[in-house]
Amino acid sequence: MSLPTGGSGIQVDLFVNGRRSLQKAPLSNYRFEGYVHPEAYLDKSDASGRPVMKVLRSAWAESIEEVGRALISFASNRSLRRSVGRRKARRFRLGSRPYAPRPASVARAMGTNVSRFLERLGAAGIALEGSFLNIGANDGIGDDPLAHYAQSSLVKESGAAVAIEADEGLCVKHRRNLPWVALHCGFAVPSTLRSLLAPLPWRSLDVLKVDIDSCDGLIVDECVHRLGWRPKVIQVEVNAGFPPPLQYSLLDSPLLREHLPYVEVYGPIFGDKEMRLQVNSPIAGTSLSYYVQHLWPVYVLWDIASPDAIFLRADLAEVAGVEALDEFHAFAWSWADIHNFHRDLVRRWTFELDAEGALGEAFQYMVDWMKQNLGIILPFHLGL
Repeated sequence: MSLPTGGSGIQVDLFVNGRRSLQKAPLSNYRFEGYVHPEAYLDKSDASGRPVMKVLRSAWAESIEEVGRALISFASNRSLRRSVGRRKARRFRLGSRPYAPRPASVARAMGTNVSRFLERLGAAGIALEGSFLNIGANDGIGDDPLAHYAQSSLVKESGAAVAIEADEGLCVKHRRNLPWVALHCGFAVPSTLRSLLAPLPWRSLDVLKVDIDSCDGLIVDECVHRLGWRPKVIQVEVNAGFPPPLQYSLLDSPLLREHLPYVEVYGPIFGDKEMRLQVNSPIAGTSLSYYVQHLWPVYVLWDIASPDAIFLRADLAEVAGVEALDEFHAFAWSWADIHNFHRDLVRRWTFELDAEGALGEAFQYMVDWMKQNLGIILPFHLGL
């Protein structure tokens, strides 16, 4: 068996709001990219019949020894995992299409280019209008799933593309990169969306993309359930620390805007030079199951392309022949991007604990993290 080299040998410190939170630990303890289900690492395409590894060799990956231990644990614990999985599926599962595991490079390429999905709609005869709303637009180009579509002639000619970005420096770059996209420079919060954007004709929106590492779930709720928008496609970043069926979403409040943590890791991340790199806090954003349950049955889960989930309007899914993806199978077998949750804890919540047990441990983890690092408890939703 060939196993990944990984980056767990890199020792880093964790800083929250400029203050060291924990002593040195492997980088992959604080930011992890890999498969939640260890057997997803195995690819039996070797001509000799031996299992080989399909994994991106990255600074965030597990070590050879860690993957090996996880595989041994899974092999010895198969009966428990199956029974836990069946009980959760009977109570919570939406969608039936199994996920097709992909290498990390493929998942990333899909997640950073929504045009791949829009082209499938076009092939099914579904007309696009060149319209989108990009909430958390960055500079409009770098690592944004709408970047390719935003530069298309359809979008340039439509005059129906809008972006929101809070960082003034990024707003300057966005206006330079995509001058044909109407940009609102400021914070996106649920209470201001109606006055800011409601006059525009959003019922024909091609794409709604939300990635603000904050109260993302509430933003999507506001757009779909309160403003009544019906974009064809919704693309959102998910907090992969919360496996199905846990529904987590950070809530909006004045405390949030005052205390939203700035989290970094510090160490020799890319070579010998010591450097700091920003990572997400565990409280940021919204879980996969929150989106699945809150958008159903108007939207179905179309795909997962780390770190994003892509939803398709149900009436268009029928036209395009898209079946709803099974969130449980997809979460376990897709390439995950997990920030500030140890992968062993996520695997425990996913495979070993029933829903209520995972809910209790996840709630306590969040409370403890905020007490230790912020000194206050920010409001959040966590349920089943």
